[in-house]
Amino acid sequence: MKQEREPTLHNNSQLSPRPDSTTGKRITATLLRIVAGTIGIAIWLWCIGFAYSLDDNNPTWITRLIALAIAVAIPILVIRFRRHRRWIPLTALVIVFAISLTSFRLMKPSHDREWSIPQAQLPYADIQFDAASGQNLVVVNNIRAFRYGPSASGDRGGDSHYNDTYDLEKLESVWFGVDRFTDVEPLAHTFLSFGFEEGSHRTNYLAFSVETRREKDELTYSPFRGIFNNYEIIYVIADEQDVLAVRSNVRENVVQLYPVRATRDQARAMLLDMLQRANSIRDNPEFYHTLTSNCTNNIVSHTNKVLDEPISAWQQGVVFPGYSDWLAHRLGIIDTDLPLAEAREKFRIDQRVKVYDGTSDFSKFIRER
Repeated sequence: MKQEREPTLHNNSQLSPRPDSTTGKRITATLLRIVAGTIGIAIWLWCIGFAYSLDDNNPTWITRLIALAIAVAIPILVIRFRRHRRWIPLTALVIVFAISLTSFRLMKPSHDREWSIPQAQLPYADIQFDAASGQNLVVVNNIRAFRYGPSASGDRGGDSHYNDTYDLEKLESVWFGVDRFTDVEPLAHTFLSFGFEEGSHRTNYLAFSVETRREKDELTYSPFRGIFNNYEIIYVIADEQDVLAVRSNVRENVVQLYPVRATRDQARAMLLDMLQRANSIRDNPEFYHTLTSNCTNNIVSHTNKVLDEPISAWQQGVVFPGYSDWLAHRLGIIDTDLPLAEAREKFRIDQRVKVYDGTSDFSKFIRER
């Protein structure tokens, strides 16, 4: 006779799955590996870029070889020691980064270089107060007035600088320029122009353009090289014909020049702040940086000193200067009621610059509609 087995009692905890106590640890470890890997890749790429840009001007075979060695050696070490002795590729990356960062930090800006002719002279200002007349006067030195015709090439023009005195009480307008030097929409160069009442000035408009100060054999600007302290910064102060003709006639760019909605006090404060910055750069050279100290975010830093609500450095129109007029239009800084598309067309001036024949006032001519 077959004996029946007694029923076996089971622990319910064994029948239902228990939460794995190591799951959270595995997720945390995975996230940490992703973060560490991302940081490692960013450091690796930065080291490659820095090595590639070590030369003052164009990369030579030596810098290309160093950059290639970093680009190839680190991944090979990572693959070779991906399971054991992971400290070997990590140590190699740390050593390369330490050398690169130390070299980067030791780089110093200088005014003592062989500069291209248009940027050889640094502008500066003597800010004065005339107690007798109660006038605030500024003497602007080394105002650039190069002349570029449709047949000109490169950055060549008439070598002309002059000094002039301006009464800040007669400052009446501010203009915001956008130079679209490429078909890539987010990229552009921006600048400002300050308009004075008609008087005895050689020009009634002073244009300020924050640029890279290029050396004689630096024919073009590279945003990539601008990340690695390859350029000094310069505040170009020039008449409008200088700043606009080279962009319209020589480079054949699309250029807009917008009126800015600003009070006289705001305009004066911005102008003085830019002149003081130009003086500071003349006394203490600085590096231009593609991301942190370029044409647009420097203008924003001056503008923020007169605004009730400062513009964030992370706004789309600041990070991408090609959208700067979109941002200025949205914030009501551009003095117009037109939609942006119509404003861009109305205040486009490169076509007017190209047909200027020299028989009338340049700044008045380009603003005629």
